Parts: sequence; C-alpha cells; structure tokens
Amino acid sequence: MRPVENDSQLAGEALISKKKAKKANKYRANGAPATLSRTKPGAKVRDYDAHVLVCGGGDCKKRGSKGVRKVLKDELRERGMAGDVRIDSVDCLGLCKHGPNVVVYPAQTWYLGLETGDVPEVVERLAAGFRPREKKK
Repeated sequence: MRPVENDSQLAGEALISKKKAKKANKYRANGAPATLSRTKPGAKVRDYDAHVLVCGGGDCKKRGSKGVRKVLKDELRERGMAGDVRIDSVDCLGLCKHGPNVVVYPAQTWYLGLETGDVPEVVERLAAGFRPREKKK
C-alpha cells in the first residue's frame, strides 16, 4: 500500500474507481459479464481436439522453432489430423534458454527443447488423446 499524502488525493482516487466501476458495469448484463459476439450469423466455429502453441520468440527461432512448426504441420497432415489440431505461433512462451518450446492444450503439456525428430512422438500423444468423432452423413 502506498502512503496517501492528503485527503484530496484519496478523494481523486475514489472518483477514478467509481468511473472504472461504471464503465465495467456498462458491459454487464444482469450482473454477469456480457458476451460479445463478433461472428457473422451462420458462421461456423471450428471445434479442435487440441491447440498447439509454438514459440516464435528470438531464442526459439534461433534454435529452430520454424522447422519444428513445419514438421509438426506436415506430420499432422500425413496422419489426417490437420483439421483436428490448431497450430499457432506465439511471440514468447518464456523459458527461452530451453527452446524451441511448445505447449499443447487441453492436455497442458509443455515440450522444452523440442527438435524436429521429436515431433512424431508429440503427434502420437496428440492422437492418443483425441475423442471419437461422429461420421458425417
């Protein structure tokens, strides 16, 4: 807690808090957070079994994260899983000295120092966690 020098400073902070509270309540519906839909009517949101975040930060990039991402995408295509797994590059996942780093959700699995030769094992683990899909008619 920081010290308050005078009562006017305290009053000014209270006003700011009320303004912020009023603005926050503007986006609430019946006390619950309001949801904003930016999708067009009839637009479909893809349902993925997994989401893979590949670090594209400086250190990971120097250590080959672009190659890992490419091999990962190729391996998923080869196994027919490309539509079931979303792959995104992110700026930094931290743990830079251990890169290239990859995080897989919903399994919440981190791979540190991932090399292209490790990708088949990662894809195998992804495939093991998939839920059965209904066949399209």
